[in-house]
Amino acid sequence: MYITGLSLTTNVATANVILVEGIVPAVGAILNVRGTVTSGGVFNVSNVALASVVLNAQGVGTITFPLTNANVPTTTDGGQVFFSPVDVGETTAIAKGLQFALAPDGGYGLTLVWACTAATVALQLEGAIDDVDAQYAIIGTSQTTLTGSVVASTPQLVRFVRVNTTAFTGGPGTLWAKIYQSTNSGN
Repeated sequence: MYITGLSLTTNVATANVILVEGIVPAVGAILNVRGTVTSGGVFNVSNVALASVVLNAQGVGTITFPLTNANVPTTTDGGQVFFSPVDVGETTAIAKGLQFALAPDGGYGLTLVWACTAATVALQLEGAIDDVDAQYAIIGTSQTTLTGSVVASTPQLVRFVRVNTTAFTGGPGTLWAKIYQSTNSGN
């Protein structure tokens, strides 16, 4: 978000903003403000929870967040608001997850990590040369647990990976599963 103006009343900061990229953040999302100069940059904050957001269809509006300082009348200012990504879990189900593309040279180290509420899950890390369901093969398998991780090496030429939930007990609960790729190839 770009900031166009700021004010502060009774320890509540209001920023006039324009959403330029991303989705509308939810109340409670963690924000960081950079580049403001009003009141000596007091509005430049880190890791503060969003208190409210009101944006029109064009992404123009206001956000508020807590800020302890003297009141500041509405002032034209610039700056940017960044939001930390928020993990959103999915309802646990026996299903194949979304596929993710890798660089075609292969040989990457991958780590699958997961957490689940109210259910234990069995997951498989699968890879394929082409994004064709019949081509996916197991490259890493989990134990049936609430949380865990699996480290795997991607075979050469594997260009797509996904998580396959093969079983769960108790629940369904909510599942968070992530695939992390190493930053260099194993070549």
